[in-house]
Amino acid sequence: MRAKILSRGVLATLLGLLVALVVVPATARAADGTNMYRLYNRWSGEHFYTASTLERDSLAMIGWSYEGVGWVAPTTGDPVYRLFNRYTSDHHYVMDAGERDKLVALGWRAEGIGWYSGGDVEVLRQFNPYVKTATHNYTTSRGENDSLVGMGWKEEGVGWYALADGRPALPEDNVPEPSVPEESEPAPAPSNPAPSQPSNPAPSEPQTSVVYWTPNGEVYHSTRDCPSLRRSKTVLSGTLSEASAAGKDRPCKNCY
Repeated sequence: MRAKILSRGVLATLLGLLVALVVVPATARAADGTNMYRLYNRWSGEHFYTASTLERDSLAMIGWSYEGVGWVAPTTGDPVYRLFNRYTSDHHYVMDAGERDKLVALGWRAEGIGWYSGGDVEVLRQFNPYVKTATHNYTTSRGENDSLVGMGWKEEGVGWYALADGRPALPEDNVPEPSVPEESEPAPAPSNPAPSQPSNPAPSEPQTSVVYWTPNGEVYHSTRDCPSLRRSKTVLSGTLSEASAAGKDRPCKNCY
């Protein structure tokens, strides 16, 4: 009888674990909250934020750069809404339901609650007035905030609150390697489902000369015909501000 009771107890425990594995969503829980993963599309300049490990890994496999945990969000609190613009493949995040509704009226697609706000850690918001997509960045790092502001971004204060700061990517995150060639352009972040049209467009870019750079290079070039670019399969172009935002802060010695 005792053996049967023990066997039933073991079976109940295993069944409970199986049910838990089935019903728990693909998110990673921190001690008292949810890790918010941060990814970067080097082609569009967009940072994307998600609590889903499945969404994180899917984007990493198609070429997005995994940058670690942006912050730790509470599991309950004030909702932060996620929206998507199909014309620019850009996401936007707001806490104000009224602002969300205005964006939807302008063509953005509402994708529900992305995460929750709560805690004592400020998640700072910055705005790039010189681009029409990937216009916002969010970080708990005051240093990153100040660095972007120094490059021309506008400081917009606190976007929402978090339980804890983020951290860099770690090997134990087990994020898969990209399954596309390095020169291939990463696909846009997913939309749930198809979306919309731009809202709140950024001001027009000032008239500045075009510069050129490569995804893996460290400098920008004044001409596409620079000798340093002859063997490059992928050459990007844009304004000096865009080159700086992509991490190309130094001019090429061959063409400047």
